[in-house]
Amino acid sequence: MSYVVTSPQPAGLNPGETAVTLDDGSIIAVQAVSSVQDTSGCPVITATARAINADGTLKTLADGSPIASTFNHTSCPQEITDAGGIDKVQKCVLMAVLGEQTAPLWPDPSSATMLANASIRTYLASAAHAGQVDTGALL
Repeated sequence: MSYVVTSPQPAGLNPGETAVTLDDGSIIAVQAVSSVQDTSGCPVITATARAINADGTLKTLADGSPIASTFNHTSCPQEITDAGGIDKVQKCVLMAVLGEQTAPLWPDPSSATMLANASIRTYLASAAHAGQVDTGALL
């Protein structure tokens, strides 16, 4: 799996978004926002990825809903130190929504389902199967 930052960036991106092109040709608008958890004071990183067309317009399912994923991660001071800084943790969260390697975070196999659920690649694959089902033919 791989990606490249799209150049030039398409029109229609939201503030803070960057468009990347995945190895399968899909164009994804991705962004991350950090906040502070009110019950612990720990940083919370939320990354979003949404499929877009080459002109920057939203790519949708047949029902008009967006093809998008979101991933939230609450970090802690020790994780930030171990990762080498908050920017490294933020990048790992962005990599999770892009379906890329997230090292040094979540390297163990027990994280595989969580990462697959966060990946826009999972949503793109499922989008190929979305839409009306011919129930008459199936019954």
